[in-house]
Amino acid sequence: ISGEAQELFSVRHGPVRAARILPAPQISPQKCDNFSEKRPLLGVCKSIGSSGTSPPYCCVDLYSLRTGEMVKSIQFKTPIYDLHCNKRILVVVLQEKIAAFDSCTFTKKFFVTSCYPCPGPNMNPIALGSRWLAYAENKLIRCHQSRGGACGDNIQSYTATVISAAKTIKTGLTMVGKVVTQLTGTLPSGATEEEILVHSNTRRSPLVPGIITVIDTETVGEGQVIVSEDSDSSGIVAHFPAHEKPICCMAFNPSGMLLVTTDTLGHDFHVFQVLTHPWSSSQSAVHHLYTLHRGETEAKVQDISFSHDCRWVVVSTLRGTSHVFPINPYGGQPCVRTHMSPRVVNRMSRFQKSAGLEEIEQELTSKQGGRCSPVPGLSSSPSGSPLHGKLNNQDTYNNFTNNNPGNPRLLPLPSLTVVVPLAQIKQPMTLGTITKRTGKTKPAPQISPSKSVGGEFCVAAVFGSSRSWFANNPGLKREKDQSKQFVVESLYIISCYGTLVEHVLEPRPLSAAPKISDDTPLEMVSCPRASWTLVRTPQWNELQPPFNANHPLLLAADAVQYYQYLLAG
Repeated sequence: ISGEAQELFSVRHGPVRAARILPAPQISPQKCDNFSEKRPLLGVCKSIGSSGTSPPYCCVDLYSLRTGEMVKSIQFKTPIYDLHCNKRILVVVLQEKIAAFDSCTFTKKFFVTSCYPCPGPNMNPIALGSRWLAYAENKLIRCHQSRGGACGDNIQSYTATVISAAKTIKTGLTMVGKVVTQLTGTLPSGATEEEILVHSNTRRSPLVPGIITVIDTETVGEGQVIVSEDSDSSGIVAHFPAHEKPICCMAFNPSGMLLVTTDTLGHDFHVFQVLTHPWSSSQSAVHHLYTLHRGETEAKVQDISFSHDCRWVVVSTLRGTSHVFPINPYGGQPCVRTHMSPRVVNRMSRFQKSAGLEEIEQELTSKQGGRCSPVPGLSSSPSGSPLHGKLNNQDTYNNFTNNNPGNPRLLPLPSLTVVVPLAQIKQPMTLGTITKRTGKTKPAPQISPSKSVGGEFCVAAVFGSSRSWFANNPGLKREKDQSKQFVVESLYIISCYGTLVEHVLEPRPLSAAPKISDDTPLEMVSCPRASWTLVRTPQWNELQPPFNANHPLLLAADAVQYYQYLLAG
C-alpha cells in the first residue's frame, strides 16, 4: 500500500440512493453459495431500476464486479431508503418496514412491519451486526421487555434550563393551535415533521417512540416478525426503551455486544450493553453504560462508527461535526489507565485485585441493607425497597435466581457514566489536496455552505490504520515511520464533496490535573494529517467490469472465498 488513492470501480447511471459491496457469505456443508462464481457483488438502489418500469428507488439491482452482468433484481412497491448487509443476510430498509434476504440465495428470509417512523435523515434507522439486527419498534410490549434500558442522564446545565424554559413558553403559546388541530383534524402551518408523523399515526394506533427491539437473524422464524403479547419470544434478543424521543440513528460495535443509539434531538447518545438469556427476551439484561453528551442544541445524527478495539466512538451530525468519545467495552470512567495504552486493559488493575478492593466494595454494598438497599433481598422490609415495585412489574420465569448477586442480568445494574467529547472535528468547506510527490498542498475550489441542501453537510467517518506516512514523507520507508505504536487509530472522514481527510488523534492526561495517576481524566489533540480528493471529473473514463484477474477487488474476493472454504472444510 503506497498511500495513494486508486479508483477501482466507477459507473454513471444517474442518482443512487444506496450502494453496498456485499461481503462473501458464510457457507457450510449444508449451505452453498449460488453466486460464488459471480462475486464480489455490488447492491445498488438507483432512481431508475433495471426494468425501467418500476417507480424511482423501488428496486435493488445486484451486479457482479467480476463479469459486469446483473445477477439479481429485487423489486418493491414502495421506495427503498437504505441497504445493510453482513455475511448472513441482505437487509433492505423501507419506510416503517424491513426486508431481509439470504446472502447465498437472495430469497426472502423474514420481514418486519412494526418500525417506528423517523423524520430523518434516516427514515427507518436500524443497526446490523454480525448476527443481530436492531430496529426502532413502534410499541413497548411488557411481556417481552428486557431488564434495564435507558436511565436518567441528570446533566441539565444552565443553557439546557434556559432552552427548556423557552420550549415551555412555546408550548403554552401553541396550545390553542393544538386544540384546534385535535378538533378539526388539520395541522397548523409550520408544524414540524415529527408532529406530522405523530399526527398521521394517532388515528391508527398509539405509537410509543424510543423503543428498540433486537432480533437474532439466525434463530428468528421465516416470514413476518411480530412482537406482540400473543407472540412468543423466538428470535427476540432484547426489547427495551432507549429514548423518550424517536430513534434517529444506531450502530453495533464490531463484537455486536454494544449498541449506540441517538434520538431526534441529538443532545445525548446512549451506549447499551446487551446480555442475552436463552429463555426469553424478558430475562435478558440491557445495561446503560454511557450517556455521551454532545450539547444543548439540537442536531441530527447521520453516522456512528466504532474503533476496532471499541474504546472510541465517533458520532457525526448533519452540521458536519464529528464528535469523538472515549468509552470502555465494560463501562466505567475513561482515564489514563484505560486509554493511554495501545491495548485494552482489564476492568480492574493488578493493584485493585491484589489489594482486594473489589471484594471490599462488594462487602460495603451488601452491608448497606435498610429500606433503600440496591440489592434485592437485603432490605428489612421487601415492600419498602424502591425496587420492589419495579421488580413486580417485570415478568420472570425463575424468581429463585434473584438471590444470585453475581448474575449480570440481575439488579443492581452498573452505574451510568456521563462522557463528553474529547474532540469535535468540523469539516472545512475548503480543503487543499496533498500531492503524491511533494506533499505540498494546492488549493481546492471554493465551496459555499449554502450549496448544501437545507444547510446540511453530509459526512461519514471510520477508524483505520494511518496512510499519511506517504504523503508527508514520500521517500521514507513505511517500517521506519511506523515504528511508533499509536494509541488510537487514525480517523478518516469523507464529505459529500468527495474529500477524504485523515485525522490523527492523540489522547493525553488532562493538562490541568495537579497530579497524573491511573485515574487522571483525558484530553485529546486532533489534527488533519493528509487529504485525498476523490471526486470525479467529467473527463475521467468509467471503470466498469469485467476486470482482469489481478484487479484488487477480485484478488480480495478470491482470498476471502478461499479462506472460507478452508474453514467450512
